[in-house]
Amino acid sequence: MKTNEINFNFSKIFITGANGWLGRQLIETLSNGDNDVLENFKPSDYQIRAFLLEGENDIFLDKYSNLNKFKGDISKKDDCDNFFDKSINRSILIHTAGIIHPKKIKDFYDINYKGTVNLINSGIKKGINKFVIISSNSPIGCNKNNKNLFDEKSKYNPYMNYGKSKMLMEKFLISKINQGIDITILRPPWFYGDNMPKRQITFYKMIMNGTVPVVGSGNNLRSKAHVKNIVQGIILSASKSISKGKIYWIADENPYSYNEIISSIREILKNDLKLNVKNSSIKIPYIFGQIAQLADYIIQSVGFYNQKIHVMSELNKNIACSIDLAKKELNYNPKLNLKSGLRNLLLKNKNEFLN
Repeated sequence: MKTNEINFNFSKIFITGANGWLGRQLIETLSNGDNDVLENFKPSDYQIRAFLLEGENDIFLDKYSNLNKFKGDISKKDDCDNFFDKSINRSILIHTAGIIHPKKIKDFYDINYKGTVNLINSGIKKGINKFVIISSNSPIGCNKNNKNLFDEKSKYNPYMNYGKSKMLMEKFLISKINQGIDITILRPPWFYGDNMPKRQITFYKMIMNGTVPVVGSGNNLRSKAHVKNIVQGIILSASKSISKGKIYWIADENPYSYNEIISSIREILKNDLKLNVKNSSIKIPYIFGQIAQLADYIIQSVGFYNQKIHVMSELNKNIACSIDLAKKELNYNPKLNLKSGLRNLLLKNKNEFLN
């Protein structure tokens, strides 16, 4: 198969986290196609089976006639066994489920690590042909500076318990890869884009109101990944045999400085949404980010988690990656960047900023 060919030849697609931020975009693209993802990808007559949590609002998924729902908990082995059909041919599992901001530290390991172990073991037992697993930047931690980007050879240095849970997940997957199982691991960093959760709106509102915190100089680099760019990476990984047993960083073309992220969002809110946007921010000395990191470590060490402190602890960090390997082997070509990816999104959500 040529490098630029897309051979998404599956009759059954199993998706976890189907009602999440990335999962919704994935199902939308697989069902209808999307030129912002891949111009030459055409949906076919495959069936999608979506793993959902009990009790969550799943009305968004009702419009897809090729989708059937399964409700359960990936931390339960029986639920993972029951998620997969008894007879599977030309099938793939795309595992996007995970927890980022839990109530208790135990949830990281029950869901991100043990949940993945359950799914992979059940999938192997049921005969799944291909696995594409969504990991994170957190198993690799933070860059030493804003000049040296992470690549696929970067060593594990997990950031807090989320990073440790994803590292354990990756090491388990690598053990299965070494047994010949067709698994691809993708590492997207900070998400943005369609179907965003409320915490993202809060961040954009803080920028609009001039209350967004900048810890240190704001020149630290952050890689971001539009969910449509991540979906492109998923489809290409699923389509190309070269992806077997590989890990790829999947992100926008280039990292952004934290200041650039703020200024780009501010510009869109002001010029495209015509909102009253303040040009100020809350300047916080660099040391306060380190204090937040220490506080985060102490809180997590006793089994609890505070989202605001954790986020504050990362604001002065460099977390940036190179996507060169994905570009070379998968022909990955992210079509959206921060400005193009946010402009239409924020316009669609303008009413959120008027309240």
